[in-house]
Amino acid sequence: MIPLLRLLFLTVVLAGCSAPVTTDYDAQINYTQFKTYQFAPGQSHSALSLDDSRVEEAISVQLHSKGLNPGENADLTVKHYIQQQSDFQSYGTSVGFGYGYRHVGVAYSTPVRYREYTYGKLIVELIDNQSNKVVWRAVSQRKLTESMTPSSREAFIDEQVFEMFKNYPPS
Repeated sequence: MIPLLRLLFLTVVLAGCSAPVTTDYDAQINYTQFKTYQFAPGQSHSALSLDDSRVEEAISVQLHSKGLNPGENADLTVKHYIQQQSDFQSYGTSVGFGYGYRHVGVAYSTPVRYREYTYGKLIVELIDNQSNKVVWRAVSQRKLTESMTPSSREAFIDEQVFEMFKNYPPS
């Protein structure tokens, strides 16, 4: 019983250690040189593109807090998109175990049914306008689902963009 509790505790601890976002950047760049930004024209055209204004507002707040201001002929171009992905979720099959005095039982039922669900992963890239290269990129590891309410979508986006820019500029 104790080894099972230890395993459960370790699983919970490791799940809590997973990062909500991942970032990648060019370590050779001096990020203090960037003072202005602009958003890339023509963002995504997916079904989740209704969130573009929420994402841009959240990014603007974070970049302003880092000392960057919007402007024409900016140092950086901000490109963001929601990459649509899908997964399958199985349901309908169950396995049961039971035990009693001198008896052990196993039960299994079918059929397996699958349901496809779609979600989006938020990706933000900062492009140096002089070299036209991506110098910084962040990807949300959490899923933006279609079933979220508008207020929960806004809170989710704000939280994820905050996490993305938490360690910007990289040191």
